[in-house]
Amino acid sequence: MPTSIRRLATNAAADRVITKEEAQTLVSKATSDGKVTSYEKAQLREALTKYKDLFSADAKKAVEEVLAPRPPPPPGQVIPLDPTPSQRPVFLAADGSFTVNTNGAPPRTALEKGDALFRAGELVDNARDNVFAGLPKDTRGKVFDNLKATLDSPPAGLDAKQALQLRASAGAVLLHLMEGTKEPELLAPMLKQYEGLVKGEKDKRLQENLVFHLSNSPVAKSGEAKAVADALLPALTPLKPPYEKWFANGNTTVKMDWQVGDEFLSGFQRMLSNKGWKETSAGSGVYTKTFNEPGVGETKFEIRTRLGGGSRLLDKINDPGVHIIGYDGHSNWGKNQVSSLKGAPSLPDGGDGKLYFSNLCVGKSQIDAFKEKYPNLQVSTTYGSSSVDTDIDGMAKLMSKRAGWDQITPFLDRSDGHWDRNNFVTPVSTMVREKVLDRDNDGQADYLDKHFNVSTFNVAADTQREFRPVKQDRPAELLDGTKILISAQVINTVSEFSGILKSVNEHSRVVPNGWFEPKAGEAEVVKFEKVKGADGNPEYRMQVNARYSHMSEEGLRATAAYEFNRWLQSSGEQRMDPVDRKIASVISFAQSLDIDDSWRDDEVFENFLSRYNLPKFSRQDIQTLLDAEHHDYAGSQAMVDSLKAKLSPAVLAELKKAEVGEPVRYL
Repeated sequence: MPTSIRRLATNAAADRVITKEEAQTLVSKATSDGKVTSYEKAQLREALTKYKDLFSADAKKAVEEVLAPRPPPPPGQVIPLDPTPSQRPVFLAADGSFTVNTNGAPPRTALEKGDALFRAGELVDNARDNVFAGLPKDTRGKVFDNLKATLDSPPAGLDAKQALQLRASAGAVLLHLMEGTKEPELLAPMLKQYEGLVKGEKDKRLQENLVFHLSNSPVAKSGEAKAVADALLPALTPLKPPYEKWFANGNTTVKMDWQVGDEFLSGFQRMLSNKGWKETSAGSGVYTKTFNEPGVGETKFEIRTRLGGGSRLLDKINDPGVHIIGYDGHSNWGKNQVSSLKGAPSLPDGGDGKLYFSNLCVGKSQIDAFKEKYPNLQVSTTYGSSSVDTDIDGMAKLMSKRAGWDQITPFLDRSDGHWDRNNFVTPVSTMVREKVLDRDNDGQADYLDKHFNVSTFNVAADTQREFRPVKQDRPAELLDGTKILISAQVINTVSEFSGILKSVNEHSRVVPNGWFEPKAGEAEVVKFEKVKGADGNPEYRMQVNARYSHMSEEGLRATAAYEFNRWLQSSGEQRMDPVDRKIASVISFAQSLDIDDSWRDDEVFENFLSRYNLPKFSRQDIQTLLDAEHHDYAGSQAMVDSLKAKLSPAVLAELKKAEVGEPVRYL
């Protein structure tokens, strides 16, 4: 095993003195591959702190020189912002601009300039340490000057989506630059530029991303930055239901259209009657109640109750006479809301002035889809499984007082035996919402995703890179494992709704077990191991190759689903006809992509086929089967048979080969 900097420092300190020669050994270890990573710097700092009294003066100086802030580059030279191959290379030129050219030459075209800034945005989004903090003040000032010039006068020749990406990348880099800057005279104009970017942004998705990450940035915990972040917060989340729309022009009546699952409807209507709501006529299903609140006056609520579910939950979304659309019933694994969204009409105003309220099992996973179609619609739904009826009366009373979401949310979450405790996600549940939203559809939750990414400059290359191994700059045990956790849970979820996987994983036995460092020549992307769990039952522990830690959450989820099928067959844990298993595995991959409605599914799917040496499959044929399924949403033998019947004899012959469906060896 190679000796680490930490071990070398411990050995050097054994005789209670660290000489210049021993210090140089530490430095040589850190610089042996021509770069000094943030992890190596951390180990050097640790040694200086832990053995501060043991370093001789010249030994200490030798280490400190490696850790010293980088001087500004001489004219014509560049700073490699990430000298490791874990990111696409991007450089900082002497004038503070970003370039993809190693010699510091400026971008030749608007697309090259956009690509360089995009790479910088990706870099700062994934950086563990601030990439600008160690740069001199003058260099950081030049970086800001270039960002400001780019935002004030965007390069000509970009289409609308590329211009959007340029602003998004500049915003992410600007926030990172602010976080690495302490000087008030630099911070003030940076903050003003960021505030102007937010206020002028017309794309609601990007605007919300910019506001959220500023409000959660360390730089906005106090002072002027906090005041700006607080003032921008309404651009991220409405603080109250859209009362100004409901009660415009003297209107005092709130109309609700509420669908209820068939086994719940009679109890729902009985609850309204017990609370004093009056049915307008026998059997009409329409109930009314008037509230008279001091300082507000009378507010009448009218609710139309009817049997519902399926794919028509939003059929009143474009009715100007309906203010609140509601649903109490089963989620059908989220399909009720997803299919309803697909069939619902588009709204020019994005749902402005409407509130959608759903009380079902685990509605949070569809918030992103609602945001995609109706960016201005207010949505309140459940976090986990729900087993109670909506307290329409209590909610209406609060609304008659014009209460904000800060009052309505705790009412919904109260634990008095009627409501589920902490189970509702409302517009002001900002942190929860950002963890389930993916506004740029890159597979990473907005909570983690500072760089709004529509990847318009080089989609094919960026996607292909996900399926190629990349040496990371940190040991496997230090890499963030969030994507592994999510991928394992996706396998567990789809197993419950797969006629093939349910028999082996009905009880969510896949357990994430971090990254593994591959051995020389090892091609495996995901590994599984069957062990006896703490409860005595079997479990499948999942590890992911550290060379794929750069893969998007979207790509890793789908790959893990495919690999689980492949492992079940190769390990003998579950046996199928080999060709059928390969087809089932491809269906699992496509089904995982279908969950998040990503805009680059075709690119991900094509690169997946190449990565696993698979013949051409029609993703559209698979999607048609998935859309038509009403029970085994994640695959079944019938689905395999249907797809198999569509494949040509040549493709079927390819699938019979042992090497087909196996990962191509790149290492």
